[in-house]
Amino acid sequence: MLITETKAGMILARDIIDNNGNLLLEQGIALTEYYITRLAQLGVTNLPIYDPYALELQKHKVIAPEVREELALCFRSLFHKKSQSILSTSLRTMYLKQIQQTVDQVIDETEKNLAQILNVQVRQPNESEIDHLINVCLLVVATGLYIKLPRLVLMDLALGALFHDLGKMVMPAIDGGSIDHGHLHPVYGQQLLLKNKVGTIISRIAAEHHERYDGKGYPSGLAGKEIHPLSRLVAIANHFDNAVTAAAQTGESRSTIMENMMANGNTVFDMYLLRAFFHTTPLYPIGSLVKLSNNQSAYVIKNKVRFAATPTVQLVEPRARATEQANGQIIDLSMKPQLTIVRVIAD
Repeated sequence: MLITETKAGMILARDIIDNNGNLLLEQGIALTEYYITRLAQLGVTNLPIYDPYALELQKHKVIAPEVREELALCFRSLFHKKSQSILSTSLRTMYLKQIQQTVDQVIDETEKNLAQILNVQVRQPNESEIDHLINVCLLVVATGLYIKLPRLVLMDLALGALFHDLGKMVMPAIDGGSIDHGHLHPVYGQQLLLKNKVGTIISRIAAEHHERYDGKGYPSGLAGKEIHPLSRLVAIANHFDNAVTAAAQTGESRSTIMENMMANGNTVFDMYLLRAFFHTTPLYPIGSLVKLSNNQSAYVIKNKVRFAATPTVQLVEPRARATEQANGQIIDLSMKPQLTIVRVIAD
């Protein structure tokens, strides 16, 4: 939740840890005005608040929590290895078999939930590089199933999404600091994946996920159909997840993110894949607490295809905010053009 929306008495859902690993506040503690003010002074912009009503709304997840955790464990082990160890040890013997088995489960469970994909939890708030990789994987698998990609292609897509930023771990350093990750990590990722014989398509996704449809991307300046279709889809999901994460800090409207991405169809992104992506990806996941243009708060309780910016919401009565219970009016925003979502308070 945005720290500007928190109130004394709210309960922390997780530990608050600073960039140096120091514990600031423990999970389960009740916030006070002093705590909120001090955390804001330290630069904290979001707080994980225990919200039983949102948790109830979010109980339907696209994959079982233990499957997501299995992926996280694999990547946590991989990310904690030293760069040289990654370069000299086979990814196939270390992790790939386990990741492939878990991805099989991801595809199976996502397929079962495809009919209600807009109303189950797919992405989670991005709190780490691992969260980002898993979010991108789940988002592209949902879209891949929607456009009816074959199973083997879906496997390449999912693995390419999971490994798309692998090159960041093996970047060389200059004078004790990292060189420009933004433009070279795709090349290092491709080389590492090819070296370990992970697959040419998966390697291409790592190499091409920052290319642009108009040829102005990097590292190779590929354009249009020169970019593999799976790379084009991962580029969309990667941008979206990063944009939503940034918006959590700035309060930018999700509608603005979608509008900007659609405006860049066939310029930055493949328009066909972009439309398919927004058919399977809600701007406002179920359980999101949002601020409306009339300054009221509401929970998102239902999404509809082709109405991404106008879900059905339930208002939070002012007297209920201390206990986070939504007991107000239910409004279909698609039927109320004068009422819009201006920002997300909490995912």
